Amino acid sequence: MKKFGILILAIIIFAIIVYVTFIIAVVEIIVGAILFIAAAIFLWILWNKLKNKLS
Repeated sequence: MKKFGILILAIIIFAIIVYVTFIIAVVEIIVGAILFIAAAIFLWILWNKLKNKLS
């Protein structure tokens, strides 16, 4: 029974580690996507300003 309890505890700890790692990865992907969109908008605005000055 003791080995079975340790096995269940190990599975629970492993599941928590995998879950936390997955959440961290998802948060990093979301932050990266937000930064990418912000950079794209900034470059588009900058490009429009430069295009208007050159015209």
